[in-house]
Amino acid sequence: MRTAVGIDDISVYLPRLYLELADETRPEKPTEFSISRKSDPSKYLHGIGIAKMSIPDTYQDSAVLATNAIFELMERNSIRPASLARIDIATETGVDESKPVAAYVHGMLEQKYGKGSLKRTSGVEYKFACVSIADALESSLDWAWAGRSNGRYSIICATDIARYPLDSPGEPTQGAGAVALLVKEDPRLLTIDPVIGTHMEDEDDFWRPLFSTTAVVHGKHSERCYLRAMEGAVDDWAEQAVASGIIKAGPGESLVDHLGPMSFHVPYPKMAEKGFAYLLRHFWRGLPRWKEILHQIGDEPKAETYKKREEFEKAEADYMKRFMETRQFQIEYLDKVADGLVHARESGNSYSASEKSCLSMLLETKATKGTDLAGKRGGSGNYGSGCKAKASSWTVQEEWATTAKKFGHAEKLHHRRTVSLAEYEILHEGKPFPDGRKFVAEPENEFVLVDVTSQGYRHYKFAD
Repeated sequence: MRTAVGIDDISVYLPRLYLELADETRPEKPTEFSISRKSDPSKYLHGIGIAKMSIPDTYQDSAVLATNAIFELMERNSIRPASLARIDIATETGVDESKPVAAYVHGMLEQKYGKGSLKRTSGVEYKFACVSIADALESSLDWAWAGRSNGRYSIICATDIARYPLDSPGEPTQGAGAVALLVKEDPRLLTIDPVIGTHMEDEDDFWRPLFSTTAVVHGKHSERCYLRAMEGAVDDWAEQAVASGIIKAGPGESLVDHLGPMSFHVPYPKMAEKGFAYLLRHFWRGLPRWKEILHQIGDEPKAETYKKREEFEKAEADYMKRFMETRQFQIEYLDKVADGLVHARESGNSYSASEKSCLSMLLETKATKGTDLAGKRGGSGNYGSGCKAKASSWTVQEEWATTAKKFGHAEKLHHRRTVSLAEYEILHEGKPFPDGRKFVAEPENEFVLVDVTSQGYRHYKFAD
């Protein structure tokens, strides 16, 4: 019998700075950012679903974000270095073309736990845009399922800083953060099914050239790739889930009916909401409930009836918007997905860290509300531009609520300060502050980047 393996605990680390895009109480009220960009602030909140973007300070890079998330996870669970077999990092904003972020993380952690304390702990860096966290998790699961853990744990951490050029279309979807997962046998939080769906193609929807500090994105094309790849990965997962007997859908049922909480990759909240809508439509077709939907909003548009692809895509977008406004969709969305997207609304996009950060927010919120999820199966959908998607499922454990209430996720979102537009642009461009300041916010018991040498080597320390 295969050993039960999964996520025992989750820790999210966020920069304590944010830039306000829209006032959530008064979406129409202009913000400093919207005035500067000559835009309607309500489009940020209602159009893409983002109100604030997390902004890293001068002493924060992807390695710092990761180490702070991992250190909190270790301290909260009283984990000693000898009990860790591996610490793997998923990121698309690595700090070196050769040395992995995992090595820098080891060095920082050993400042607290002692030199050489992690010498028997392995670590690598995974890169496939935002889906890399799913690859890292799958590797740790395979390692444990193969019986190689021998009572030791693994930690995987997704860490990223999403950055686009100033005044570019992608600018409002920036953000930063890290999320660390403690993976072990007989976890308190989630056990993960040995069924993982994959869909991969070579696409030019998003990339960051070696010479660039900002990404290049073909927005509409990337959305199409996200939806197509996610559908392919879910279909692959579904075939395996049915064949293995993990899920059995009865007459008039959908496989999604057997899933409770769900989280998705979140470039921006509306994209995740749209992805969930496409997923429901995909699995509801042919069921009595879909006939009710068609009665309300009409038949689906068919590509062959349109002369131009753009005309069909507009009709399809309008149709899905109507579907997302139906009572049937809203019931499913509010129950299974919406609570987790609060993180993305308040923090923006953190690339590989976005899906598991929203999962953390989802579980903490459900636990706080007193929702009974024990024994229920949920699902995760990860997408990485380039492009690849992964779909997986998991079962919520008996101790999940006690564990989730200790995440402190909501408190971290509140324990931040806003930055001015001028401060944001200085941080974005890596320029010195005109008043001579070295940073915006004083470090608070966290790891920080101290300097980068002329040869590019990075030094870090723990700032008490």
